[in-house]
Amino acid sequence: MAQNSEYTYGQLSGELEIKISGVIDGFGGCSGGICHTVNIGPNSRINGPYFFEKCPNLITVRFDGKILITSNNTFLGCSSLKTLNAPHGFRLFGNGTFARCGFRVLVIPKGTVFDGDYSFGECLDLISVLIEDHVVFIGNNTFKDCSNLSIVRVGNNVKFLGNGTFSGCGRLETLRLGKDVSVLGEDNFVGCRNITTSTHEENLVITDKSFTKYA
Repeated sequence: MAQNSEYTYGQLSGELEIKISGVIDGFGGCSGGICHTVNIGPNSRINGPYFFEKCPNLITVRFDGKILITSNNTFLGCSSLKTLNAPHGFRLFGNGTFARCGFRVLVIPKGTVFDGDYSFGECLDLISVLIEDHVVFIGNNTFKDCSNLSIVRVGNNVKFLGNGTFSGCGRLETLRLGKDVSVLGEDNFVGCRNITTSTHEENLVITDKSFTKYA
């Protein structure tokens, strides 16, 4: 399961906590699906796919320092996962890392890089997303089919949004893009019929399909 790593269970306010540091490989990180909190230490790397898939009681994930996730679907389907605490940012190479999780409000901290796709796809409870300054690159279909997402704010120095970033977000109403967003990929807003407020700078490069809206 783990190589060159520390992997421990403990009690946190009476609830089961998992602490991880180092390099993690393999499957099945949440024994019996009973953990509530996952703490991942600085400079850790998760290589195992589906490592915390569908942990039904997982509520909080904390990244302490820069974290690298290279595998796919690490937290896929953790429907009770509401809180992502990552003050120093993180890097996602894998696809679907937090897809189908239970977030309602997300703050993507500065220093985060999305190299993978579909990172928060189908988070059906998600209402609001704030992408802080200096999140340079956001991959394809990052928030695809988050059907209740209504407010998105993208900070400054966020230069590139991949294809289909908010496609299928049918309730998206407010979109604010920071001054340094310079490129939008294709089909970013397919199915976003309800956008009533959209702000962006004049230097934004918009492809023919960036703001396509389909009924």
